[in-house]
Amino acid sequence: MITKAELKQSAVVFDEATHTYRRGDAELSGITGLIHAVLLLGVYPDATDFVKKVQIPKAGYYGTCVHKAIQAWDELGIEMVTFPEKEHPTAGILPAQDVSAELACYRKVKPRKCFTIASEFTVDYGNFASQIDCIWGDEDGNIYLVDHKTNNLDYYPGGPEGLKEYLSWQLSCYAFMFEWQTSWKVKGLIGNWMRKGTGELWRIERKPDEQVQKLLSTEIHKQEWGGFTYFNPEMQVFAAKVEEVKPTMRVLSSSDMHASEWLIPQADAEQLLAVTNLIADIKRQADEAEARCTALKEKLKAAMEAAGVKSWDTGVFKATVKAASTRKSFDSKKFQADHPDLYEQYIKETETKSSILITLPKK
Repeated sequence: MITKAELKQSAVVFDEATHTYRRGDAELSGITGLIHAVLLLGVYPDATDFVKKVQIPKAGYYGTCVHKAIQAWDELGIEMVTFPEKEHPTAGILPAQDVSAELACYRKVKPRKCFTIASEFTVDYGNFASQIDCIWGDEDGNIYLVDHKTNNLDYYPGGPEGLKEYLSWQLSCYAFMFEWQTSWKVKGLIGNWMRKGTGELWRIERKPDEQVQKLLSTEIHKQEWGGFTYFNPEMQVFAAKVEEVKPTMRVLSSSDMHASEWLIPQADAEQLLAVTNLIADIKRQADEAEARCTALKEKLKAAMEAAGVKSWDTGVFKATVKAASTRKSFDSKKFQADHPDLYEQYIKETETKSSILITLPKK
């Protein structure tokens, strides 16, 4: 029988109050934000402000209570099923919860041959960390990773199949991270869906490790104005998710995550502030990337010249060193100064579209 003590623990510290992960001084991103931002799964594009600020926090509190009830039963064998009302900054008072029906459902659907090895087990890999809801084991030494969901399937994007696809990526990331961290192999992935006393166990398909590793190679950048930006060159995705923002800025939902989905004319003043921050971050990263690219090109040119190579084709790109030459150009300013009347005869007026110039303050 496998025990929790046999699983290598993560060095990452999880702060439940702020729901943040830290490895030393570095803050890591959770898997949920990664999947929302890069894969756009589990995103509610048509959610109103009322849904985002009131209904989603209430649903979240309900889900949290279900998770805590299951954890208390699995780890301590006690029925902790009633939770008090709670204040929330945008939703007001979150109502008290009684999740006894959900716990009863969990105890009914959990296979008898399975026992709980650990609950809320922290795993990390690269820039990402997360907590696995439940790790089950059986007498044969098999390990199963379980995630509890309480979503209303009538409203979830794509319904049950949409949630299963989301779970497939989420649990596949967990499995990859778990195996990398502990060296124990995962036998299967399970989605435990429960809602208002009913529920089902779903066998979840595991994504290939190559795809998962590609997703986990996404670069993340912590922003001064809160949250993370995500960049994945291979998947050609740049996205942003604001998790913590200044008090003067509205918290953006998952529907606001992808830069290309912003509708500027419909944005309010606070949203425009968030947009400018996002644009500034994109431009800053683009400028830095261009500078790095220029420096690397100079290194490549120097290496090719030193080796006497004029052209190098890797199959991914082709580099060609052009010989130094003299270029002739027309000095229009000097011509205008020397022959102003003649210059005016050749001026042509052309209408141009309106544009926006963005400059960043120098460091």
